[in-house]
Amino acid sequence: MAFHLTEKNGLSWVSSDLLGPRHVFTRRLGGVGDFPYSSHPDPVWEQPEVQNRVRELWLRLRDAGGFPEEGFCFTHQIHGTEIRAVTAADRLLPPLAAVPPDCDGLITDQPGVPLCIFTADCVPVLLSEPERGLVCAVHSGWKGTVKDMMGAAVRAICAMGGRAENIRAAIGPAASGCCYETGPEVADAVKALLGADAEGVCPPEEGVPGKFMVDLKEANRRRLLQLGVSAERVDVSPDCTMCLSDVYWSHRVTGGVRGTMASVIML
Repeated sequence: MAFHLTEKNGLSWVSSDLLGPRHVFTRRLGGVGDFPYSSHPDPVWEQPEVQNRVRELWLRLRDAGGFPEEGFCFTHQIHGTEIRAVTAADRLLPPLAAVPPDCDGLITDQPGVPLCIFTADCVPVLLSEPERGLVCAVHSGWKGTVKDMMGAAVRAICAMGGRAENIRAAIGPAASGCCYETGPEVADAVKALLGADAEGVCPPEEGVPGKFMVDLKEANRRRLLQLGVSAERVDVSPDCTMCLSDVYWSHRVTGGVRGTMASVIML
């Protein structure tokens, strides 16, 4: 299992050799303001030159990644565990005129329907169930992780006829245990989720009382294994968005002045 880098049309992304369906974990898409929609009235966002720049960027991703001309399916992420089923009718090209429905994941059994979620330190997870013909994309920050986003994803796949033992998952670039410092509330919540399997996931930060270095990618991987996904079918990117903030957007490193990464999967 491994991730490999693709550079095309002025864009770059990483992909997992394990997953199967067409997918990308983008690196920096463009500049600040590359997000496909604004969630509140924003005079800067409404400027034609800004919207044209955003559209051009997404058209380049669509064409370079081999996605359909109709566009992508989007989320309005709220750090929850809602997963929305989408179809070809949900495909759109940015900039979006309206904010999509609240959810932190998308699922479909239709070919040619790209599912898109966003991260900038949080954990992106793309899943496929090849026997049933399903793909799912979820955003799992610390809040989503401890609310059991992996459980929600596996349940959504099984509710549409899939089986946990057939699932393949790729956990993309995110803030890693080397950099992701938290207070005890995060470490305690991860331990409550994983139980005995939390060993080593949330070690105390050396020399900093009350702080912990939490490995959210590993927490999500271990939760998938608890849910019946085989270890051989889970691929984890080694890239830390905070260590590599020159090529990935990091909310923590930039203090929130950032763009976003898109993680996309399509049957």
